[in-house]
Amino acid sequence: MLRLTAPILFFLIAAACSPVSPQASTTTSRPPSSTTTTDAGIDDICVTGDLAFGTDGLIAAVGEDVGDASKIDRIRWDGAGTCERITIAFTNENGAPATTIGPTGVSVLSFAGIVRIVVPPEITTTAVADTLFEGSLAQTAYVVRDSSGGFTIDIQGAEGIPIQARAFATTSPATLVVDIARGPGPSVPAGVTASTTAVVITPVPGPNLYPVTTEGYAAPGLRSIHLLLDGGDGVEQDRSIALDGSPDAWQAFRTVTPDGPSGQVKLFVGTVDANARPLEGATISIDLP
Repeated sequence: MLRLTAPILFFLIAAACSPVSPQASTTTSRPPSSTTTTDAGIDDICVTGDLAFGTDGLIAAVGEDVGDASKIDRIRWDGAGTCERITIAFTNENGAPATTIGPTGVSVLSFAGIVRIVVPPEITTTAVADTLFEGSLAQTAYVVRDSSGGFTIDIQGAEGIPIQARAFATTSPATLVVDIARGPGPSVPAGVTASTTAVVITPVPGPNLYPVTTEGYAAPGLRSIHLLLDGGDGVEQDRSIALDGSPDAWQAFRTVTPDGPSGQVKLFVGTVDANARPLEGATISIDLP
Protein backbone atom coordinates (compact mmCIF):
# COMPACT_ATOMS: atom_id res chain seq x y z
CA MET A 1 0.00 0.00 0.00
CA LEU A 2 1.31 3.45 -0.88
CA ARG A 3 2.28 5.59 2.08
CA LEU A 4 3.66 8.94 0.90
CA THR A 5 4.30 11.65 3.46
CA ALA A 6 4.02 15.32 2.51
CA PRO A 7 7.85 15.91 2.50
CA ILE A 8 8.40 12.89 0.23
CA LEU A 9 5.76 14.03 -2.24
CA PHE A 10 7.32 17.54 -2.25
CA PHE A 11 10.75 15.99 -3.00
CA LEU A 12 9.40 14.01 -5.95
CA ILE A 13 7.70 17.04 -7.44
CA ALA A 14 10.85 19.14 -7.14
CA ALA A 15 13.15 16.43 -8.49
CA ALA A 16 10.99 15.78 -11.53
CA CYS A 17 10.80 19.40 -12.74
CA SER A 18 11.32 19.97 -16.46
CA PRO A 19 12.69 23.08 -18.24
CA VAL A 20 9.10 24.07 -19.01
CA SER A 21 6.34 24.67 -16.49
CA PRO A 22 4.24 21.51 -16.02
CA GLN A 23 0.49 21.56 -16.38
CA ALA A 24 -1.84 20.04 -13.84
CA SER A 25 -1.94 16.28 -14.12
CA THR A 26 -3.04 13.18 -12.25
CA THR A 27 -0.84 11.87 -9.41
CA THR A 28 -1.69 8.33 -8.39
CA SER A 29 -0.18 4.92 -7.80
CA ARG A 30 -3.20 2.68 -8.21
CA PRO A 31 -2.63 -0.09 -10.76
CA PRO A 32 -5.26 -0.52 -13.44
CA SER A 33 -7.90 -3.17 -12.97
CA SER A 34 -6.81 -6.66 -14.02
CA THR A 35 -9.88 -6.96 -16.24
CA THR A 36 -9.02 -6.44 -19.90
CA THR A 37 -11.24 -5.09 -22.61
CA THR A 38 -11.12 -5.88 -26.27
CA ASP A 39 -10.78 -3.43 -29.17
CA ALA A 40 -11.01 -4.96 -32.62
CA GLY A 41 -10.00 -8.31 -31.17
CA ILE A 42 -6.87 -6.98 -29.41
CA ASP A 43 -6.44 -7.15 -25.64
CA ASP A 44 -5.82 -3.54 -24.76
CA ILE A 45 -4.62 -2.77 -21.23
CA CYS A 46 -4.63 0.93 -22.04
CA VAL A 47 -8.42 1.26 -21.92
CA THR A 48 -8.64 -0.71 -18.68
CA GLY A 49 -9.24 0.56 -15.17
CA ASP A 50 -9.46 4.09 -13.78
CA LEU A 51 -5.74 5.02 -13.80
CA ALA A 52 -5.62 8.14 -15.96
CA PHE A 53 -2.94 9.14 -18.44
CA GLY A 54 -1.09 12.44 -17.96
CA THR A 55 0.31 14.63 -20.73
CA ASP A 56 2.75 16.97 -18.93
CA GLY A 57 4.49 17.43 -15.60
CA LEU A 58 4.37 15.00 -12.68
CA ILE A 59 1.93 12.22 -13.56
CA ALA A 60 2.63 9.70 -10.77
CA ALA A 61 4.23 9.52 -7.33
CA VAL A 62 4.58 5.86 -6.37
CA GLY A 63 6.46 3.53 -4.06
CA GLU A 64 6.81 3.01 -0.32
CA ASP A 65 8.34 5.32 2.27
CA VAL A 66 11.21 2.82 2.47
CA GLY A 67 12.09 0.21 -0.14
CA ASP A 68 14.73 -2.50 -0.46
CA ALA A 69 15.44 -1.87 -4.16
CA SER A 70 19.09 -0.88 -4.64
CA LYS A 71 19.82 -1.72 -8.30
CA ILE A 72 18.11 -1.21 -11.66
CA ASP A 73 18.16 -4.74 -13.01
CA ARG A 74 16.12 -4.84 -16.22
CA ILE A 75 14.03 -2.66 -18.55
CA ARG A 76 11.49 -4.51 -20.70
CA TRP A 77 9.20 -3.33 -23.50
CA ASP A 78 5.86 -4.94 -24.38
CA GLY A 79 3.30 -3.99 -26.99
CA ALA A 80 -0.18 -3.62 -25.52
CA GLY A 81 -2.92 -2.65 -27.97
CA THR A 82 -3.09 1.12 -28.24
CA CYS A 83 -0.17 1.72 -25.88
CA GLU A 84 3.26 0.35 -25.06
CA ARG A 85 4.26 -0.91 -21.62
CA ILE A 86 7.70 -0.44 -20.08
CA THR A 87 8.45 -2.58 -17.02
CA ILE A 88 11.49 -1.82 -14.87
CA ALA A 89 12.66 -4.50 -12.42
CA PHE A 90 14.95 -4.02 -9.42
CA THR A 91 17.17 -6.12 -7.18
CA ASN A 92 18.21 -5.66 -3.55
CA GLU A 93 21.72 -5.42 -2.11
CA ASN A 94 21.94 -9.24 -2.01
CA GLY A 95 21.21 -9.52 -5.73
CA ALA A 96 17.75 -11.02 -5.20
CA PRO A 97 14.58 -9.50 -6.69
CA ALA A 98 13.58 -6.49 -4.58
CA THR A 99 10.23 -6.58 -2.83
CA THR A 100 9.53 -2.81 -2.71
CA ILE A 101 10.75 0.38 -4.31
CA GLY A 102 11.12 3.64 -2.40
CA PRO A 103 9.52 7.00 -3.35
CA THR A 104 9.60 7.39 -7.12
CA GLY A 105 8.36 10.18 -9.37
CA VAL A 106 7.28 9.87 -13.00
CA SER A 107 6.87 12.92 -15.25
CA VAL A 108 6.17 13.69 -18.88
CA LEU A 109 8.42 16.32 -20.47
CA SER A 110 6.02 17.11 -23.29
CA PHE A 111 8.29 19.56 -25.11
CA ALA A 112 10.92 16.82 -25.52
CA GLY A 113 8.68 13.75 -25.85
CA ILE A 114 10.25 12.15 -22.77
CA VAL A 115 8.87 10.17 -19.84
CA ARG A 116 11.27 10.82 -16.96
CA ILE A 117 11.52 8.57 -13.91
CA VAL A 118 13.31 9.79 -10.77
CA VAL A 119 14.20 6.76 -8.66
CA PRO A 120 14.94 6.93 -4.91
CA PRO A 121 18.54 7.61 -3.76
CA GLU A 122 18.79 4.11 -2.26
CA ILE A 123 19.15 2.83 -5.82
CA THR A 124 22.89 3.27 -6.40
CA THR A 125 23.80 0.86 -9.21
CA THR A 126 22.41 -0.26 -12.54
CA ALA A 127 22.82 -3.25 -14.83
CA VAL A 128 21.42 -1.25 -17.77
CA ALA A 129 22.85 1.90 -19.34
CA ASP A 130 20.44 2.14 -22.28
CA THR A 131 18.17 -0.03 -24.37
CA LEU A 132 16.36 0.25 -27.70
CA PHE A 133 12.69 -0.64 -28.00
CA GLU A 134 10.70 -2.07 -30.88
CA GLY A 135 7.78 0.27 -30.41
CA SER A 136 6.28 3.01 -32.53
CA LEU A 137 5.88 5.25 -29.44
CA ALA A 138 8.75 4.37 -27.07
CA GLN A 139 12.13 4.32 -28.81
CA THR A 140 14.97 4.33 -26.28
CA ALA A 141 15.53 4.24 -22.52
CA TYR A 142 18.55 5.98 -21.02
CA VAL A 143 19.67 5.38 -17.44
CA VAL A 144 21.31 8.64 -16.35
CA ARG A 145 23.49 9.36 -13.32
CA ASP A 146 23.21 12.94 -12.10
CA SER A 147 25.91 15.05 -10.44
CA SER A 148 24.87 13.86 -6.96
CA GLY A 149 25.09 10.18 -7.93
CA GLY A 150 21.35 9.55 -8.17
CA PHE A 151 19.60 8.00 -11.16
CA THR A 152 16.90 9.08 -13.54
CA ILE A 153 15.53 6.98 -16.37
CA ASP A 154 14.47 8.81 -19.53
CA ILE A 155 12.17 7.01 -21.95
CA GLN A 156 12.41 8.82 -25.28
CA GLY A 157 9.33 8.80 -27.50
CA ALA A 158 9.26 8.59 -31.29
CA GLU A 159 10.09 11.71 -33.25
CA GLY A 160 7.14 13.99 -33.95
CA ILE A 161 4.56 12.05 -31.91
CA PRO A 162 2.99 13.58 -28.76
CA ILE A 163 2.84 11.11 -25.89
CA GLN A 164 0.99 10.63 -22.62
CA ALA A 165 1.76 8.19 -19.84
CA ARG A 166 0.59 6.60 -16.62
CA ALA A 167 2.58 4.62 -14.05
CA PHE A 168 2.19 2.33 -11.05
CA ALA A 169 4.44 0.18 -8.85
CA THR A 170 4.13 -3.47 -7.85
CA THR A 171 5.57 -5.28 -4.84
CA SER A 172 7.08 -8.76 -4.36
CA PRO A 173 8.72 -8.42 -6.81
CA ALA A 174 9.22 -4.67 -7.01
CA THR A 175 8.62 -3.27 -10.48
CA LEU A 176 7.74 0.09 -11.95
CA VAL A 177 5.26 -0.12 -14.82
CA VAL A 178 4.88 2.77 -17.30
CA ASP A 179 2.22 2.75 -20.02
CA ILE A 180 2.84 5.12 -22.92
CA ALA A 181 0.11 6.10 -25.40
CA ARG A 182 -0.23 8.64 -28.17
CA GLY A 183 -1.09 12.05 -26.74
CA PRO A 184 -4.37 13.82 -27.54
CA GLY A 185 -2.96 17.24 -28.40
CA PRO A 186 -2.07 18.63 -31.80
CA SER A 187 1.33 19.96 -30.67
CA VAL A 188 4.41 18.04 -31.79
CA PRO A 189 7.32 17.61 -29.35
CA ALA A 190 10.67 19.05 -30.36
CA GLY A 191 12.33 15.80 -29.31
CA VAL A 192 16.02 15.42 -28.50
CA THR A 193 19.18 15.41 -30.60
CA ALA A 194 20.97 12.12 -29.99
CA SER A 195 24.22 10.45 -30.96
CA THR A 196 26.31 7.59 -29.60
CA THR A 197 28.27 10.13 -27.54
CA ALA A 198 25.75 12.71 -26.35
CA VAL A 199 22.02 13.30 -26.03
CA VAL A 200 20.99 16.98 -26.00
CA ILE A 201 17.58 17.89 -24.56
CA THR A 202 17.99 21.67 -24.61
CA PRO A 203 18.35 23.85 -26.55
CA VAL A 204 15.89 22.69 -29.17
CA PRO A 205 16.48 23.55 -32.84
CA GLY A 206 15.23 26.92 -34.03
CA PRO A 207 15.03 30.34 -32.36
CA ASN A 208 16.76 30.69 -28.99
CA LEU A 209 17.94 33.51 -26.74
CA TYR A 210 21.07 34.10 -24.69
CA PRO A 211 21.85 32.84 -22.13
CA VAL A 212 21.60 29.41 -23.78
CA THR A 213 21.24 26.42 -21.46
CA THR A 214 22.71 23.21 -22.86
CA GLU A 215 21.42 20.18 -20.98
CA GLY A 216 21.56 16.46 -21.63
CA TYR A 217 23.75 13.45 -20.94
CA ALA A 218 27.02 12.00 -22.19
CA ALA A 219 27.89 8.39 -22.89
CA PRO A 220 29.18 6.10 -20.11
CA GLY A 221 32.91 6.23 -19.50
CA LEU A 222 33.60 9.69 -20.91
CA ARG A 223 35.71 12.01 -18.77
CA SER A 224 34.70 15.18 -20.60
CA ILE A 225 32.36 16.48 -23.27
CA HIS A 226 32.93 19.53 -25.48
CA LEU A 227 30.48 22.22 -26.47
CA LEU A 228 31.37 24.08 -29.69
CA LEU A 229 29.55 27.12 -31.09
CA ASP A 230 30.12 27.83 -34.77
CA GLY A 231 28.62 30.99 -36.23
CA GLY A 232 29.65 30.13 -39.79
CA ASP A 233 33.23 31.38 -39.75
CA GLY A 234 34.62 28.55 -37.67
CA VAL A 235 34.36 27.62 -34.00
CA GLU A 236 33.92 30.75 -31.87
CA GLN A 237 33.56 29.01 -28.52
CA ASP A 238 34.94 25.72 -27.17
CA ARG A 239 33.84 24.76 -23.68
CA SER A 240 34.91 21.54 -21.99
CA ILE A 241 32.56 19.99 -19.42
CA ALA A 242 34.22 17.65 -16.92
CA LEU A 243 32.52 14.31 -16.22
CA ASP A 244 33.07 11.58 -13.64
CA GLY A 245 33.62 8.84 -16.21
CA SER A 246 30.84 6.68 -14.75
CA PRO A 247 31.03 3.37 -16.66
CA ASP A 248 27.57 1.99 -15.92
CA ALA A 249 25.23 4.83 -16.92
CA TRP A 250 24.90 7.96 -19.02
CA GLN A 251 26.17 11.10 -17.32
CA ALA A 252 24.06 14.23 -16.89
CA PHE A 253 25.51 17.62 -17.79
CA ARG A 254 24.25 21.18 -17.79
CA THR A 255 26.01 24.39 -18.77
CA VAL A 256 24.92 27.96 -19.52
CA THR A 257 26.42 30.06 -22.32
CA PRO A 258 25.84 33.76 -21.51
CA ASP A 259 26.66 35.12 -24.99
CA GLY A 260 28.29 34.22 -28.27
CA PRO A 261 27.79 34.33 -32.03
CA SER A 262 24.58 35.60 -33.62
CA GLY A 263 22.45 34.39 -36.50
CA GLN A 264 22.40 30.77 -37.65
CA VAL A 265 24.67 28.93 -35.23
CA LYS A 266 25.73 25.30 -35.14
CA LEU A 267 25.95 23.88 -31.62
CA PHE A 268 28.02 20.70 -31.36
CA VAL A 269 28.09 18.61 -28.19
CA GLY A 270 30.43 15.63 -28.17
CA THR A 271 34.07 14.57 -28.42
CA VAL A 272 36.80 16.48 -30.28
CA ASP A 273 40.31 15.78 -31.55
CA ALA A 274 43.54 17.45 -30.43
CA ASN A 275 42.74 20.44 -32.65
CA ALA A 276 39.23 20.88 -31.18
CA ARG A 277 37.61 19.51 -34.32
CA PRO A 278 34.38 17.55 -33.82
CA LEU A 279 34.68 13.78 -33.77
CA GLU A 280 31.41 12.23 -32.57
CA GLY A 281 28.42 13.96 -31.09
CA ALA A 282 25.13 15.78 -31.56
CA THR A 283 24.74 18.92 -33.69
CA ILE A 284 21.84 21.36 -33.31
CA SER A 285 21.04 24.32 -35.56
CA ILE A 286 19.87 27.29 -33.50
CA ASP A 287 19.02 30.89 -34.41
CA LEU A 288 20.41 33.47 -31.98
CA PRO A 289 20.00 37.28 -31.95
